[in-house]
Amino acid sequence: MHVKAISISDRKGIRKNNIDTGELLADFGLAGDAHGGDWHRQVSLLAQESIETMRARGLDVVAGNFAENITTEGIDLTTLPVGAHLTVGETELVISQLGKICHHRCAIYHQAGDCVMPREGVFAVVRKGGVIRVGDEIRILEGRSTTGAVIGTAESLKICGGVIREAVISRWAPAFIRIDHLNAEGDNLCQLLDDLSGRQGIDRVIVYDPEGRQSLEIAGYVGKAIVAGRPAATIISHCRTTAAIARL
Repeated sequence: MHVKAISISDRKGIRKNNIDTGELLADFGLAGDAHGGDWHRQVSLLAQESIETMRARGLDVVAGNFAENITTEGIDLTTLPVGAHLTVGETELVISQLGKICHHRCAIYHQAGDCVMPREGVFAVVRKGGVIRVGDEIRILEGRSTTGAVIGTAESLKICGGVIREAVISRWAPAFIRIDHLNAEGDNLCQLLDDLSGRQGIDRVIVYDPEGRQSLEIAGYVGKAIVAGRPAATIISHCRTTAAIARL
């Protein structure tokens, strides 16, 4: 299992350019890449085998064309759980998201004719930084870290996001905290919870709802899961204040 290619771009939503050597910065991502930052999708990975599948369908694509930072070879990324740890050369990553939801067809889709990242790509945060090179060995470490997510409106999290983040870190010390926004209508909560508790397998989800608009939706969601005999391993907490989060 090794690094097939390393790719960067200075803008999001476009094909990336290959480089021989890159630097992963702890809690940021790949130096010089537009996707780096203080969030949970700092680095993207896609298997060369996935690219070959697209090539077999007649698409003229190569490593970096799907906007992945690290193209891997010899590892089935889709089997890795969120929270798993990988070493890439001297660096260490924690898997933070499996696939993604594409709400609009981006430039990559139009350029390549399809995009495999939503189905088979994964994302990670940088736990330990350092230089990575094409050909570096990739190893899967034993065990996984606790993971967390916070759901709320963009406005409420803009005001209280920092306090919430500190409370979650202090209480559970997750490897990362992903932030998911409710849309303007607030009707995408169940979709977010389905993804976080299902495909992503996030351990702890906080729904920050200071106005209490999601109370019935949360109760109905959890109730349906129990009736169906599938209570999720994910713990979902509905909180109207930051103090309530600290008391969990």
